Amino acid sequence: MKLLIIRSFLSVLALAGSVAVLHAQRSDILPPQRREPVVADAQNFITPPEQPVVDESLNNPFFPNSLKPKDDLLTAPIPQDTEAPVQAAPASVYELLETIAPQINPTGSVSLGGQPLLLFGQKKVRVGDELPIIFDGERYTLVISRIETSSFTLRLGAAEVTRPIKSNSSP
Repeated sequence: MKLLIIRSFLSVLALAGSVAVLHAQRSDILPPQRREPVVADAQNFITPPEQPVVDESLNNPFFPNSLKPKDDLLTAPIPQDTEAPVQAAPASVYELLETIAPQINPTGSVSLGGQPLLLFGQKKVRVGDELPIIFDGERYTLVISRIETSSFTLRLGAAEVTRPIKSNSSP
């Protein structure tokens, strides 16, 4: 008899536990009637708002009237220069390098690990590094052949030019 009572108690306990588990496993998806307002709000969020009509007479702070092209300038004939100044091309590679070199302005030099570096702002250049230069529409590749504390040497082909390193610091 005692065994029967224990068995029936365990059966009732198992039945109650299974009902609790089945109740906990119900779906997380809401019924369609409760989802409709959320779907309607989502539709409102994804549709772009209508753009208001902007009056053209208003000044645009990002493109002021003073920068707009004038109609008379658009229709005016462009003057033709018949005598454009022609620059004489350098006669040799050395003269070309002499013309280009003053435009190469490093900000300083430093020695890092016993190796000299030429500084162009944040860029560091070593001996043997190439500097691609565009001069008069032509591309040239200059090579840093020597770096000293107060000067550096540029090479283009067989020609070399030594230039001073000008410090930007004031005394």
